[in-house]
Amino acid sequence: MDIALSLVLPIFGVIGLGYFASRSGLMSTAAVDGLDIYVFTFGLPALLFRNLSHTELPDALPWGLWISYYGSMLGIWALGSLISRYVLKREPADAVMLGFGGGQGNVVMLGIPIILTGFGPEASAPLFLLLTFHGLILITSATLLLEFSRAPTGADIGVGRILLAGLKSSLSNPIIIGLGAGLIYGQLGVPLPGIVDKVFEMVSQTAIPCALFVLGGTLTRYHIARSVGTASMTVAFKLIVHPALVFVLTYYVFALEPLWVAVATVLAGMPTGVYSSILANRYQAAPGASSSAVVMATGLSLVTLTILLKIFLT
Repeated sequence: MDIALSLVLPIFGVIGLGYFASRSGLMSTAAVDGLDIYVFTFGLPALLFRNLSHTELPDALPWGLWISYYGSMLGIWALGSLISRYVLKREPADAVMLGFGGGQGNVVMLGIPIILTGFGPEASAPLFLLLTFHGLILITSATLLLEFSRAPTGADIGVGRILLAGLKSSLSNPIIIGLGAGLIYGQLGVPLPGIVDKVFEMVSQTAIPCALFVLGGTLTRYHIARSVGTASMTVAFKLIVHPALVFVLTYYVFALEPLWVAVATVLAGMPTGVYSSILANRYQAAPGASSSAVVMATGLSLVTLTILLKIFLT
């Protein structure tokens, strides 16, 4: 079997099991949420800590990597929002969310498993450098824009308060803590004690399958038959335009090393994340299209991610 397909099919198989378990009632919503807490609080932080404790980071700041990924993400978000506002004639808050879904990917529950499984521990360095600011930039920016779009003219929306809340949220995120702690410990040059390393290894081994299972379980909460036409624009930006633009910038403009090009491009190709639907429902900003985009993008990414991985793994 093709190496890319042999990697992607088992991953989506586990997602399918989680979807079936939740849809059939074998696992309740509370059970899926409990597993979700385990994954984000223990499983993935342990995996990232252990990998980064053995990873050597570059001496210079990776401006090319950050500009390629975040510049593309913010540019696509802006373009999607402008099209939604002036072509599709959506309200300002709706336009913000439809553009947001074109840039915000499922980088944790799906991105981390696929990249570390496909490219190995060596991918931890570029993955870490990209994940560090992902939530802070996207979520804080989205919250600010949504608050601006809904506030009366001249109203004080508390920009400083929102920025501070975003920073606190990022610094208290277990994923970010795992990344940071692994980075710091790795620079000390001291190996983990045998027993401690074994504990982290055992917990790490549960992270990827549990994260994929949880993703499948949470997909049952979203629906595809809601504003499918509008959602298709978001999905096209996320699965096609975003990775293509990141590839062009990382490969042709900044000439990054092949592994970094691969990690950034594949991470950009992750489907729209579930937080897009959560935020849309919270602000009642295109909730139907946002939930449709999550389900559609995740399903179609079985094909698009297989193609991306085939390109970089052969």
